[in-house]
Amino acid sequence: MNMLEAPLLPVALRNFDESRYLESNPHARHALTSGEAASALDHYLRFGIDENKHSTIRREPGAVACSVERYLVSESGFCLIIGWLADEGCETPRMKLIGGDFTVELPRTACFRQARKDVEQHIREGAYDYGFVGFGQSPSKSLLKQPLLFQVASLTGTFQTKITPEIVSDKRLLNTLLQIIATCESHSGKQASLNSFLCGASGTALIQLFRSHVASAVSNSYVERFRPRKVSSSFVTVLFGSTEPIKLQPMLFREAGIDFGEWIYVCNSPEDADEVLRYARLMSDLYDVMITVIALGDNAGFGAANNAAIDHAASNRIFIINPDVYAIPAYARQMKQVLADTKLGKTLWGGLLFYDDHNLMHSGMFIDKDEFVRRNSLNRTDDSVLAPYGRLLRVEHFDKGVPFSEPEWQKPRAVPAITGAVMSFEKPMFEKLGGFSTRYIYGHYEDADLSLRWNASNGPVCVHPQIRLVHLEGQGSRARGEEYRGASMANRYFFTAEHGAYFDKHLAKTSRRTP
Repeated sequence: MNMLEAPLLPVALRNFDESRYLESNPHARHALTSGEAASALDHYLRFGIDENKHSTIRREPGAVACSVERYLVSESGFCLIIGWLADEGCETPRMKLIGGDFTVELPRTACFRQARKDVEQHIREGAYDYGFVGFGQSPSKSLLKQPLLFQVASLTGTFQTKITPEIVSDKRLLNTLLQIIATCESHSGKQASLNSFLCGASGTALIQLFRSHVASAVSNSYVERFRPRKVSSSFVTVLFGSTEPIKLQPMLFREAGIDFGEWIYVCNSPEDADEVLRYARLMSDLYDVMITVIALGDNAGFGAANNAAIDHAASNRIFIINPDVYAIPAYARQMKQVLADTKLGKTLWGGLLFYDDHNLMHSGMFIDKDEFVRRNSLNRTDDSVLAPYGRLLRVEHFDKGVPFSEPEWQKPRAVPAITGAVMSFEKPMFEKLGGFSTRYIYGHYEDADLSLRWNASNGPVCVHPQIRLVHLEGQGSRARGEEYRGASMANRYFFTAEHGAYFDKHLAKTSRRTP
């Protein structure tokens, strides 16, 4: 059955050059040959105008409602622009920053749109994302630290206004953007809206912004060793917002008869550094153990903090232990056996983490994926800006809450990845990979990333059945604030961008199988 076509309004054009239009437009020539268009004018009216194929139609720009609410520039030259634009139904707008003798144009992937209920109430309610966030890095640290003209152009009109920057630290700008990522909503779907932004050039710029912050935090570190001696193993724990672990972990491991050698504590919260140093001296004297404290200038995140600790380690056998991981007296014999072994080889070792003596919490990790689909909204965009669908990788744990069965754990098991709550390895093998990646902001996904890189370049990733510890999950640090939730979200996109192809090729069909 033929579909009825609605009658089109008649349009007359003066001075339309049919020959010139066909000469410059091969698609129009093909449409005439195939019968898709009745004439060059018919093709132009139905297709060419929307594609800007001919200069006959001039669009006189009008004014569009817009507001730039914040313009931040960091010490390293990163910029963040936050505002809203009432361009409903139009293509992706072009945004520029104009100085006295220069122009900076923000690429389309350097911006993402977000829902703004307050603007909807003022302009028009509906499934449209009026809010915009633009982010990028200038090649010069000082170029954007001056009043500029902000200009935006879309099919609905143009807008320009003078903006004066707030000069802030890299960390302030970083946390502001992460808070937006954590709290933003989108009529198109949050995952779809953030995907091209975080998986493209802006994601790379965000990683570079964090690395700039990390470099500053690590460069201002203070290191002190208490009761230094020759040791055969080094335990590493990163502290953030809590000093309790330094009072409990050395004591409980020693009471269980476990000689950990050296214990390195990295203080990621400088406001706690004095207390950490005081307790380190106290515990070292009380239990005659070697404790090293590294106080960083700011929170450098899990990866960079561990890298700093391992760089200062007095031995080559490294055991990374979360601040909420403790010895289990019932399994102390097995842990002592592991520490008695001379080398850890080329394997990246994880362990069995328990809720209590009888129930497992972790026994390795697998990688899965979640699909997302772009929702229907009034934002007009092509698929290169907002993909119609996509996927995000997700890390999960084997045997969560499963009762422990001794006969099933008589030998090591290879797994796709292990948790950073307990890891052990030889220092030279870790350094061969360049340590933990600092592409992951503050924390989350560094352990899975290291596991995949280790397996590809060094050797197997396995759970050691004799490493048995209790994990008080989530009790070791006090990462409070939307910026940490935003960092975890962003890291998931970074992990997917980095390892998505590897997952499709090697893990998609096997990762979830019980090891």
